[in-house]
Amino acid sequence: MLDMFTQRRIVSLMNGYVHEKVPAELRTMVKLTYEMKDNELILNEERPAGQRHQWERMPIARFYWEGNRWKVYASDDQHSWSPADIVVPCFDFEDALEQVERDESGMFWRERD
Repeated sequence: MLDMFTQRRIVSLMNGYVHEKVPAELRTMVKLTYEMKDNELILNEERPAGQRHQWERMPIARFYWEGNRWKVYASDDQHSWSPADIVVPCFDFEDALEQVERDESGMFWRERD
């Protein structure tokens, strides 16, 4: 289990990340959210759904603390998780997030149906 200091550091980092990632003028059309529980953080993209005030959530990446390393998983179109072999497991969460942000293969930031 992650210690409280690490959890607070990650929450602070993620709050800044999701705020800066989507420009203010686009936030009515897309937003990033995250869910953190125990040793796991899931990064989501949300877009307006058919009904007013409803948002459709699409998982982007799953960060999982295991064996003193952050391992990253990618979501497929059926919302199943597969290991993201292009992301090197690392001790620092920020390093794992940076690899997802760069996404040189298009595994995370792609057009979705």
